[in-house]
Amino acid sequence: MSPPRLLLVAGESSGDAHAAPVLARLRARWPGLECFGLGGAALRREGLEPLAEAEVLNVVGLSEILGRLGRVWRLRRRLLAEVERRRPRVALLVDLPGFNLNLAAHLRRRGVRVVQYVAPQAWAWREGRVAKLRARVDRLCVIFPFEADYFARRGLAAEFVGHPLLERFAQAPPVAPAGAGARPVLALVPGSRPLEVARLLPALARAARLLQAEQPGLRVVLPLAPRIDAGHVRALLAEAGLEAELLHADASRALAGARLGLVASGTAVLEGALCGVPMVVVYRVSWLSRLLARWLVRVPTFAIVNLLAGRRVVPELLQGEVRPARIAAEARALWAEGPERSAALAGLAEVARGLGQQQPSARVAAAVAELLEE
Repeated sequence: MSPPRLLLVAGESSGDAHAAPVLARLRARWPGLECFGLGGAALRREGLEPLAEAEVLNVVGLSEILGRLGRVWRLRRRLLAEVERRRPRVALLVDLPGFNLNLAAHLRRRGVRVVQYVAPQAWAWREGRVAKLRARVDRLCVIFPFEADYFARRGLAAEFVGHPLLERFAQAPPVAPAGAGARPVLALVPGSRPLEVARLLPALARAARLLQAEQPGLRVVLPLAPRIDAGHVRALLAEAGLEAELLHADASRALAGARLGLVASGTAVLEGALCGVPMVVVYRVSWLSRLLARWLVRVPTFAIVNLLAGRRVVPELLQGEVRPARIAAEARALWAEGPERSAALAGLAEVARGLGQQQPSARVAAAVAELLEE
């Protein structure tokens, strides 16, 4: 028999990291596996044949998506042309619900079985996506413990596989930045997308400068995501008058050695929880995205650790609240030893324990393998 063919779509850096160990396990089982689609450096190292750059899919907010619809449509058309030519048995779609749910409909019509890894956050907004998942996805692998029950109550079987960060941390625990010594460390994590960095870093850097002025020995570190321009980041830091060290590493390495983090909402917030680092979580989108979110979003909090804990574990600042003085004030309260810092540490430990101890890559690979073998 010829080796199986797999379509794999993972657009963002977090999805790339989540999917890479899954592909490694599948290649161990089928050394000749032909895997093509969209992904980043980690997936390419595991043998993914990229059909195009996935940068067009790395956007924040609804209004930003509208500006790229033409490019997204052309990317989907190219993927489907390759599907017609190569006829993969299975598609592994990772996160990216806006793109992948639409793609899944086209794949289903072409007889391709679909595994969705990381569910759309239908529990937060756009609950109508549940019906689309039922109609278009063969296997749904979820990463938060409450999601399996949520989808089951709506007639959709989902498997809680565990959060992929746990597996990554178990295999390669984060290492604190070299040379930290006794100097306290503040981690700035402005996001993994250029637009996030442009919107958040100026305020974060000025807040860090306020803290650095109060503590002259304070060491500030900033991890650079793969698609972030280091020159642009240095220019923004210079405008803020901030001395910071840039790390060509993921957020966990910056957070591991930090006493506190100023962190953009996203995967890095969970990384901070697993590192046991109190943080101030920030987020900012366009005015149109914010207006639409007011109509659509149904959860009272946007920081995932607060959502998982069911209460405020860390402060979260949104839109106009993302101001240097306000960020610095929240940071001071968490920096000092006292009840606020102790409560944050206890809450983060609770969240980390609730994420489970599974090996998600093994369970997702098993789901894909079952469909490949049918």
